[in-house]
Amino acid sequence: MYISPLFEYEYWYAHKRNADKIFILSAKYGLLEETDEIDPYNETLNKKSPNERKQWAKAILASLSQKADLQNDEFIFLAGEKYWKDLIDGIRHYEIPPKKPIGELLNFYKKEYCTELCQQLHSLLREGKRFDFKMGYDARPDNGIYIMFEKGELAHDGERIVRIGTHTGDKELRSRIYQHFENENKNRSIFRKNIGRCFLNKEQNPYLSTWELDTTPKKNKELFSHLIDKTLEAELENEISKLMQERLTFCLLEVPSNKDRLHYEARLIGTVSGCTNCGPSNNWLGQFSPKDKIKKSGLWQENHLNSRPLSNEEFAFISNALICHS
Repeated sequence: MYISPLFEYEYWYAHKRNADKIFILSAKYGLLEETDEIDPYNETLNKKSPNERKQWAKAILASLSQKADLQNDEFIFLAGEKYWKDLIDGIRHYEIPPKKPIGELLNFYKKEYCTELCQQLHSLLREGKRFDFKMGYDARPDNGIYIMFEKGELAHDGERIVRIGTHTGDKELRSRIYQHFENENKNRSIFRKNIGRCFLNKEQNPYLSTWELDTTPKKNKELFSHLIDKTLEAELENEISKLMQERLTFCLLEVPSNKDRLHYEARLIGTVSGCTNCGPSNNWLGQFSPKDKIKKSGLWQENHLNSRPLSNEEFAFISNALICHS
């Protein structure tokens, strides 16, 4: 029933504190246990008068006294001031975390949450069947999400996730992976384009501005053809392929629905990018990226970095979708 990001993080944090009991304070229903089922409602203490809040708190304390020892138990309030202000007079031992702006609070919880969840995610995905470009494409599902690891990049006691992606067209997963690993055309793969940017920027090659051009459309091809150095681009494309084929492996999630693929792609990226223990090494080529988001996140991508991380239910979906060894 309660699905706001702040509630989800605080609920996770309550479990992380290994509390003996967790209660939910409801403006409408009063004191709720985790397993209570309720109907939807639109009511908040913020719109109640001081007297109404005092009566609400009195009822809460009466219910709580039947489930806990108000004088000897310790209580931790993860709620707004209006929800605990009239309760603490009836409780002897309590803790209230320092007040923070909502944005700062969300950021704190997200970092804590993502770091723990990302470790679990890495452990799970490393158990999946590992693919590389030499294995061909027949054994791969038609639709899904790929999660790539890079040799030499470490996090959570093993290889680090450096790229998460999917496809929008039906039955195009194999084609998408081919475009990354073998089709030497950076205009068909932003992944390849990002790696090429790093090679050029590392050498401070002025051709970087030309590399940015997309000459796929006929109009652009005619407009920019005189700027293109085909020999240089062929050499660079070959260097990109060599790096990817030698250093990148990946696991796969079988996800038939395009809507689900896009949803879980964003959630996976949000989980990994929010982790404080998934930083890139000093030797990672992405350190030379002209894109700050890539350097900061340690991921070969810029989109969805600030997406919400996986929930427990979504993590279970990932676990079930993972292709494992037969």
